[in-house]
Amino acid sequence: MTLPQLYTNVTLRSYDSIRYSPEDGRPEGCGMGSPFVMGLNGLVLRNVAGYVKRLRFVGEWKECDLEECYRKGRVPDSTMMLNTLVRVAIERSTALKELWYMKMSSLLEGLAQSQIRSLTIRFSSSRNPRPVALVPPLPSLVALRVSNIDPLCYEDDISHLLARSRNLRELSLIWSPRMREAGEPSVHLDSLFGKVDQPLTLTKVAVKNLYYHDEGWCARYYDPSFTEELTFINSSENYDDKRASPFIDFKRCYSTKSLPRLKLVRGDRASRQLVELLVKTKGLEKIYIIGPKTEDKASAVPRSPISNGSSPPNILNSDTLRDEHIEAITQNHGQTLRHLLLPPQWRLTSDNIALIVRNCPNLEQLAFGADFDKFSNLRLLVPFLPKIFALRLLDNPDNSAFRDKMHEVDDGRHEQMIGSSTSAREGSKIRWMELADLLFEIGKVEPMEDPDNPGKMSYRRSVRKRHREAVEDVDIWKLDSYKV
Repeated sequence: MTLPQLYTNVTLRSYDSIRYSPEDGRPEGCGMGSPFVMGLNGLVLRNVAGYVKRLRFVGEWKECDLEECYRKGRVPDSTMMLNTLVRVAIERSTALKELWYMKMSSLLEGLAQSQIRSLTIRFSSSRNPRPVALVPPLPSLVALRVSNIDPLCYEDDISHLLARSRNLRELSLIWSPRMREAGEPSVHLDSLFGKVDQPLTLTKVAVKNLYYHDEGWCARYYDPSFTEELTFINSSENYDDKRASPFIDFKRCYSTKSLPRLKLVRGDRASRQLVELLVKTKGLEKIYIIGPKTEDKASAVPRSPISNGSSPPNILNSDTLRDEHIEAITQNHGQTLRHLLLPPQWRLTSDNIALIVRNCPNLEQLAFGADFDKFSNLRLLVPFLPKIFALRLLDNPDNSAFRDKMHEVDDGRHEQMIGSSTSAREGSKIRWMELADLLFEIGKVEPMEDPDNPGKMSYRRSVRKRHREAVEDVDIWKLDSYKV
């Protein structure tokens, strides 16, 4: 009875070198093949492939005689044999719905008649010349994720897959960061979408590390009116677009079209164009503005020369930009907004917080930066958020004063004060609270002894400190990352 569950999700990881046991120094797979090959052998020879619904091939595959074969236009025999075995394993996996694969040139050619609904492709970063495979359309494909895209690395052609997979609804494209870091204008979206004859009706769109010139591809190949979720990571600028390079913010594709179904926006840059997007849309339910990584300050994306020779200002820390975002969010999305994450660099004032609380009564998960030095501020805030489930007061990455202030108080005192601050409203749904990097789980209201008045009982919520792993599936933490 446990056999179907055991083989429902299968992950086979390959390494480009032999690994050795830390206990006795023996190589993995001694006397037979590597664990990767033996696992693949089991799928091919044993009657278990029919139970597999999610199959992942991850890691690195070391190819032999690479330069000699590719110089003559051949794929190495070892790679072709691996592709054949993997193809047989996939064909035997009749219940397969989701597939992750490394670059295996002939693997996908046999998938045209499969019922795969989710496909993840990771291209190789090698620049060795190699035959380019044509990835066929998949009629049942709903979700496609392609990572490590680099125009200089002989990638497989996925243009037919994008153009003819009529049920495709979720698309994630992750480019290599190399182009943005080098300021290299080598990305041309026509190579991906050039064969699209009907605009794609995507409900979820996510891009990362995109650096390209505005070619107006959205208007030709993609209909934003169907989009419900947009994610942009390292694909836009954080300064005024009037002074920016011709490699403009990706969000401009959406500034001239209505987005009636849009419910989620997630990005790592604050910009004038994001404000424009927030103003032109209505009814968003989830907004996540992560803020740039700390190291971005030292390694800015290369830009074209600016006419007056001056450097563009860092407007992330601009109070004006902060206020523009908050005003656009509260005025256009306040009544529908359930999740809100603002950059930790923005230290919100009392007026900012009051504006959010007053205009967003349905907030369930909230994260923002504020330098609360007294728990009385927290006591005043929580009662006005009747539906709040998770609340985060973010640490300032540019200044450790707030974090240091929180660490001056011992955990027991934190638990007592949080319990008292959140117990004023009956029926409150709050369960999680984070102060800088300190996480607390909040339980029910219980009678407890007042530590300030021994022998006297008081009612407050039970609170205990937890590790970050406890909230890894809560959206306000899970989506506060640069992953796509």
